[in-house]
Amino acid sequence: MIDSVFAYDRLALFGFGLFETLLISEAGPLFIDRHWKRMNKGANLLGLDLPGRDEWMKQVQKFIIERPSPSSYPYALRITLSGGAPLSHLPCQMLFHKRAFSYTVAQYKLGIRLHLLPSQRNEQSPLVSIKSTNYMENILAKEEAKRKGAEEGLWLNTKEILCEGTMSNLFFIKDGTLFTPSLQCGCLPGTRRELVLDLARSLQIPTYEGMYPFSFLLGANEIFMTNSLMGIMPVRQVDDTYFTIAPLGTKKSGMRKLEMAFNSLASKEATVVQA
Repeated sequence: MIDSVFAYDRLALFGFGLFETLLISEAGPLFIDRHWKRMNKGANLLGLDLPGRDEWMKQVQKFIIERPSPSSYPYALRITLSGGAPLSHLPCQMLFHKRAFSYTVAQYKLGIRLHLLPSQRNEQSPLVSIKSTNYMENILAKEEAKRKGAEEGLWLNTKEILCEGTMSNLFFIKDGTLFTPSLQCGCLPGTRRELVLDLARSLQIPTYEGMYPFSFLLGANEIFMTNSLMGIMPVRQVDDTYFTIAPLGTKKSGMRKLEMAFNSLASKEATVVQA
């Protein structure tokens, strides 16, 4: 297993590379195939040599088995594909890093706060469609949100249209209909974003991917964010505007209904992985 990167690797020099963050349960990694597909798409865009699906998954499983987590499950596993150094004949490298799961029961129950960021997401950038290791913009934006007392920041794009969080995708429900910014707005095609959209359609919840102004969000009944670690995270506040959070398990809540379906799907995925 590779634990470090060469100083002349483009990852070290320019932040040239890709990464995926997997949620690891006691049964193993969840929705691993979706993560490989997104990394493979990014590798094709950047011209990087990524192991094939079976070999990639084999390396992930090997790391998990050989480096058992000393902490409790679930935990986060970051997989990084370095850019290598073609002129020096240094191939791309796979690196692995574990960290603890940081979201709390209270956050899922009470929701988190969002801060509308003063900076904008450039929807024309080729980086918005991939999980690039060039993550400074996201980190700075997340720190800005923290300074304002929020757990996550919310970006508009250059056209003043809703985009995404610094590390999450945005969803909101209004009058029984689920809305999320379209990929054309500049948001990352999140693995959980894709899952939530599939679940909503299977539950016959009207669903729209589009371009929405910030004012439209403030009229929502429910707001939630998604990423590979948090799953579905309710939002209780956007700056000075508050939203009602339905109790866990409330069937009349569209968000909680999706949350229950999502958790059920994750449990089934874990059972399949374990088997």
